[in-house]
Amino acid sequence: MVKDELDFEQLVLIMGGHTAFQLLWAGVQLGVFDSLSKSEGMTRAEIADATSLEPRPLRILLTGLTALKLVLKEGEAYRNSAAVEKVLVSTKPDNWVDVLGWQNYIVYPGEMDFVESLRTNSNVGLKRFPGNENNLYARLAHDPKLEKVFQDAMSSLSNTANSYLAGQVDLSGINHLVDAGGGNGTNGIRLARANPHLKVTIFDAPTVCKIAEKNIEAAGLAGRVDTYPGDFFQRDFPKDIDCILFAHMLTIWSPEKDTALLKRAYDALPEGGQVIIFNMMGRDDETGPMTTALGSPYFLSIATGEGMLYTWKEFESFLAEAGFTQTKRIELPTDHCVLIGIK
Repeated sequence: MVKDELDFEQLVLIMGGHTAFQLLWAGVQLGVFDSLSKSEGMTRAEIADATSLEPRPLRILLTGLTALKLVLKEGEAYRNSAAVEKVLVSTKPDNWVDVLGWQNYIVYPGEMDFVESLRTNSNVGLKRFPGNENNLYARLAHDPKLEKVFQDAMSSLSNTANSYLAGQVDLSGINHLVDAGGGNGTNGIRLARANPHLKVTIFDAPTVCKIAEKNIEAAGLAGRVDTYPGDFFQRDFPKDIDCILFAHMLTIWSPEKDTALLKRAYDALPEGGQVIIFNMMGRDDETGPMTTALGSPYFLSIATGEGMLYTWKEFESFLAEAGFTQTKRIELPTDHCVLIGIK
């Protein structure tokens, strides 16, 4: 067999992907991973007490979690795998629990229409969310609970990666940064804390800015981090800025829209100003990584019907077409990357 060829067990896992996710989701929702994290090992009876599950459903759950290697069984005792302990225990600072909520309530329902989205080159799955707008982000405003699920997930996705952004991107020469599509303020707050001289403006939809304002106030940064409600395809960027950050933004739209948005950023920046693109990026040979392979269907079938996780060289071409003459690549952990364009 060719070294990288798919084996039968991997095929079975892909075929049963929805069930695999539901097992994982149950482990989170029923507190299995949290309970195991507090112990060096728990018996099935102890897990039954912690979850209030009867013997047969508990057996089904634990067999599934063990087969998926989410939970390890040693004799009669169960414990979390190292990966689960790191990212699926709700008390751990870098956990991805909220990301699973996004997957469960938004990605899974919408991707039921993935095949039709491929055939029509449009986000057919958007019909599963209330509203008449042509993209998920606008429709989320009709459902505050679902909007919070989404914002919490994006904050969780960004939390760990943002520490790399704050630690490895030099903003010492930047005075005023606009976080375009800055969401609930996670990026802006972290960057402001890491750079005491920096002023940050969150540029996002009005309903999202209201969420950000509460978080900014709670962080005690109302004097240095503010909001700027609006649509950055239509409203001008704030005045007197020297850096614009697009964090997990340019994967949403088509190359044409990304280039147009970057041109708007170019026009808003002074000579020497910077635009920072921060997200997961595809390899230039289009073979992965897995994060981009599994992330792109969401943008096609739900988000806008036109975006995807582009490659490094594609983003560089967008920057060049917008007018930026210098670029710099920075590779970060967890498949995150930074691409800096300088005017």
